[in-house]
Amino acid sequence: MTQWTLRQALFFLIGSTLCTLLLFFSVRTLWNRSSTSRQNDPAYRITALVQTSSEKEPLKTAYLAELLGLSINNPANLYAFDIRAAEKKLLASPLIQKAKVSRRPPNALYIDYEVRRPVAILADYQNVAIDREGYLFPLAPFFSPKELPEIYLGIPSFGEPEDSFGRSGGRWQTPLKNRYLNLAFEVLQTLQGSSWSEGIRIKRIDVSNAYAPTLGVREIVLLTEEELLFTQNGRSVRCTFPKILRLASKEYAQQLFNFFAYRKQMMEDYRKQLTSLPENGRFAPRIVDLRIPQLAFVENQS
Repeated sequence: MTQWTLRQALFFLIGSTLCTLLLFFSVRTLWNRSSTSRQNDPAYRITALVQTSSEKEPLKTAYLAELLGLSINNPANLYAFDIRAAEKKLLASPLIQKAKVSRRPPNALYIDYEVRRPVAILADYQNVAIDREGYLFPLAPFFSPKELPEIYLGIPSFGEPEDSFGRSGGRWQTPLKNRYLNLAFEVLQTLQGSSWSEGIRIKRIDVSNAYAPTLGVREIVLLTEEELLFTQNGRSVRCTFPKILRLASKEYAQQLFNFFAYRKQMMEDYRKQLTSLPENGRFAPRIVDLRIPQLAFVENQS
């Protein structure tokens, strides 16, 4: 076997490196020319957005196009379009939780995304929903009307700093975190996970005074509605029974249990009132104060 001298090995190494660099730059030049050609080719103008989402109600294509800065009057080339920048623009929307953008030659952008799922309406602000992680986002016109419960926290105006109770104003893209929201979610989960609450519609959970310094003011207020079908004089009558429940911040779970036990007696009282049925079938709200152990103070509002 012929052995190479050090000089020969050095020449071979330099020669192979030069050949590799020459091949690399040749391929890169061809690629750049091809890429430049495609970026200037009107055949690759974006004319369609294809979207997929896990939600039954996807966002409007026009809204996605607006976020991406796409329009018929300002066409963009598919290969000149910045995919990473597009994903950042989508994620800048308070509605979108995850987003992935890719090209679909010759004329389409493919968008796969997840929107935030509303679990309640934040009654402190107008047209603002909240998800399980505490993120805020507009409800209308992006979601169809739903029977979502309202939660009221008593927090400052949007974007305002903390108040004396440690509650900051809401912000887009920043999850709301405070003990008031945690308590509201706990109450909501207790109600939604209880078989006793079947048939009761939760209208609002007000925890704004749940940690008030004065014991007499400290409370959780629940606004509920219940629809029941009665038979009167051979005809079916659907009635609505609003209730306002006043609960203690710490013992609310036991007090809710007591209320559901007391509920049967309340239904009998409602049956007796059917002789003076309201025209619209809706009874006056009934206030039930359960904050004192073993007692329930009931008051009808006129």
